[in-house]
Amino acid sequence: MLRRIFDEKAISYLSILFLTGCSGLSVANPIADPLPEHRIVRLTETTMQEENPVWSPDGNWIAFESSREGNKEVYLMTAAGTHVRNLSNNRARDDDPIWSPDSRYLIFVSDRDGDKEIYRVSIEGGEAVNLTRSPSNEQWPVWSPDGSEILFVSDRTGNWDLHVMDPNGNGQRALMTTPAVEDNHRFTKDQKKIIFVSDQDGDNEIYIMNADASNLRALTNNSAVDTCPNVSPDGKKIAFVSERSGNFELYVMNSDGSHQQRLTDTPFEEDSPRWSPDGKRIAFISKRGTSADLYVINRDGTDLTRITDGKGQREIPGWSPDGSRITYISDETGPWQIYMAEFLKDQPGPVIGLK
Repeated sequence: MLRRIFDEKAISYLSILFLTGCSGLSVANPIADPLPEHRIVRLTETTMQEENPVWSPDGNWIAFESSREGNKEVYLMTAAGTHVRNLSNNRARDDDPIWSPDSRYLIFVSDRDGDKEIYRVSIEGGEAVNLTRSPSNEQWPVWSPDGSEILFVSDRTGNWDLHVMDPNGNGQRALMTTPAVEDNHRFTKDQKKIIFVSDQDGDNEIYIMNADASNLRALTNNSAVDTCPNVSPDGKKIAFVSERSGNFELYVMNSDGSHQQRLTDTPFEEDSPRWSPDGKRIAFISKRGTSADLYVINRDGTDLTRITDGKGQREIPGWSPDGSRITYISDETGPWQIYMAEFLKDQPGPVIGLK
């Protein structure tokens, strides 16, 4: 999803991110058992925009953004789409919900104090706490795997640089200061390193550095756009998209940048790679023709499976923690709504099997 920020360089950078892609090529000898048949379940049904679904780590809840009350707010619902609650409950714009590792809290971005700040709220409800408390703009928070730190981007240094703080907003510090834009950041599973995208060398490349910002180096290095890194559950592989072949394709590399392998070879644009929890498959969006559909492919490029039916656009795929479902958003009926592909194992209900 294209996110709004306030300087022209950042807007240009994010326009490139929006155009990126990730697709699949079906060949023989798949590394995983074939996907079971699946059905499509619509989780929201309103006349307003419903976006950015995010699974809780325990698999019980889905946080999302909605404009159903007129302004964008952060909501919570069960994995079945029931018991919907407004958690942010403010007249300002609230978006970008991110779960704590223990599934007890959400952090999100709000402009309720006049600029973009990062807030924390309990899923039990109550007042949201402003963590950043800064006159600048902060956004895109990411929780560390053990919950002890929050990584985010701030323009308080004059550029969109990476910062870190603890879960109470203490110890805020810049990890790096460059004239570039940093984004698509995340900790590695062991929390020792940070992977991110930056245009500090003139084009968008994927970088890695130690969690204390030492030992910075580029994992990709070419004149094309490389972006959307997604680390495998075991931390050994990184899926990403690159336009080095002329259009955005899906690639996989080792976490040290070696053995960069192109998984797809199509004239289409692929986007948003997401590893399955078992690390065997990658879900992604493929923009083919006038539609953008959800696909799943094995990590070696085998066994391409088309999940959705080609009507409208899809964005933001997200695996459930047990790997049995994938949420996404679609505008096939008008405003963006939240859907779920549920992989069936002797479960009743209408089946959509697009293989």
